[in-house]
Amino acid sequence: METLKNLWSSRKLCDVVLRVSRSKYHCHRAVLASFSPFFTGLLLGDFKEGQDKNVWLNDVSSKIVDELLTYVYTGSFTVTRSNVERLVHTATLFQLPLVVTTCCRYLSKQLCVENCFGIWVFAEAYCCLNLAEEARCLALDSLPRAARVGDLDVLSFDHVLFLITDERCVWCTEVLYEVVMQWARGERTRREHHLLALMRCLDLSRVNQDFFNHQIKKDPFLNMSPECLQLVLDAEQEMNERKQRRLPGELIAQVGGTCYDQTTGEVHNISYIDCLDVKKNSRVVLTDLPPSLDTGNCYLNVLSIDDAIYVLSSMERLQYDSEKEMEFWRYSTSSDTWARLPDPLTFHEGHCGFVAVQGRIYAIGSNLLAEKDQFYYEAYTLRDNCWSMVPPVPHTVHKIVAVSCQDKLVVLGYYEGWSKNYYIQTRHRGTWDYYEVEAYHGGKPQFQAACVGTRIYLLPTLGRLLKQMCAFDVETSEFYMVPVPSYSPLQCGMTVLDGQVVVTGGRDQAVSAYSSNAVEAYDSDGKKWVRIGWQGEPVRRAHSCVTIPNCQWIQQRLEKQEHTEKEENN
Repeated sequence: METLKNLWSSRKLCDVVLRVSRSKYHCHRAVLASFSPFFTGLLLGDFKEGQDKNVWLNDVSSKIVDELLTYVYTGSFTVTRSNVERLVHTATLFQLPLVVTTCCRYLSKQLCVENCFGIWVFAEAYCCLNLAEEARCLALDSLPRAARVGDLDVLSFDHVLFLITDERCVWCTEVLYEVVMQWARGERTRREHHLLALMRCLDLSRVNQDFFNHQIKKDPFLNMSPECLQLVLDAEQEMNERKQRRLPGELIAQVGGTCYDQTTGEVHNISYIDCLDVKKNSRVVLTDLPPSLDTGNCYLNVLSIDDAIYVLSSMERLQYDSEKEMEFWRYSTSSDTWARLPDPLTFHEGHCGFVAVQGRIYAIGSNLLAEKDQFYYEAYTLRDNCWSMVPPVPHTVHKIVAVSCQDKLVVLGYYEGWSKNYYIQTRHRGTWDYYEVEAYHGGKPQFQAACVGTRIYLLPTLGRLLKQMCAFDVETSEFYMVPVPSYSPLQCGMTVLDGQVVVTGGRDQAVSAYSSNAVEAYDSDGKKWVRIGWQGEPVRRAHSCVTIPNCQWIQQRLEKQEHTEKEENN
């Protein structure tokens, strides 16, 4: 290579001059032909350039040609952000695959959410298939943020169609709708003529009702098209029919948790959601959790709104450059579908205050801690499908419990871990209020709680030993003693069913075994717990419980499971 470099720099034995604009490069036909099939055909073939001393090159930059000739004669070249695209263009023209590969590796290292759309389109244009797939996967995995901070306008109709129809796309219809509308409006080019074809690929009946009413039905862009408007009306009809298919009564849904294998003595994660019909004492699995939530280092924060179960996961993945990650999912029990929602703005480690209040879902604090000077306080608005920051609590509290009570967000916790100072902090109409009360016991409340009327029921860690749990009344600002459940309250699931606090599963505090599969409800009039059913095998703990409306397909599955069990017993 040193000899070639010297021959080139000294212009010895040069037999061709490449002309690019005003620049001239004295080269050797044999050297160029040996490196590039393009130059082989151009300089050694039957073309006019095969006989001419001067060969003109069009549609290329002189700086890039100089860089590639340096590679030909020295074996090295420099890739930068400013020249990488032109290098790929010219190297593709000159048929220099090693240069293209090197540029693709460079672009792969530069790939991020902000540029994934542009790199995807660029890589496809030059048949860089691996780079195109890498950029496409990143765009799919980070679609809401990529659409917000990236250049969505560079995508073609086919690119957008791929994004919203790819089987790997797990994003909710709200996200896909926003992507389609943002692209169709276009910053540089309006694309109304493509809107109908894209809208037909979206199941608008699966969006949240608030989002449908405020974003879709009122969008003037859709109302301009009779065909698009008909799609909206059809979706609304399907949503109404789905509600009509609901059955009276509510069911208990249990999410995640762990179970004990009596044969091996091992503890296993439960990676599905099941439901209990306590009136018929029947149980059936509804759905598996998404694969990304089925990990040993994943904490699940769970709540339900109407027929939807929302799961905010907090996980640490050591194999990634970023060890911390959060995902936000919605499971629709009416349609039996999972969909991923936009990720939170900040990281909430472990269990946080996770509660729904008046059309907003709040994520408060981290690791059962709410600090007044931190910034992990945010709310997801259903009608807008986005997160926004909210002011922090006035006082730092530990072992927090967050609930919705009387249409207010209530955050309860101990002041700096001191068990006798208990702060009640409420947020209503954008303003925090607080007051301090004296806790009646020295135990710490478990992270799950339930609210009935004006009372917030808390299950203390030491409740079984003290033979008492407690309820805080937000009207009287006092704690009231409540009998502890008869069976196993520690790490149980807690929810409200038919106006009563219900607990499922868990274990006795004094032993490590999974000691009970009882389902108990608190009778506030009789001031006692009543067993209302049994939790089917496997008995679980550290799970979350919510209530969901009954519907036809769930009832059919429960009846089928009940019939199967009867046949097995006979």
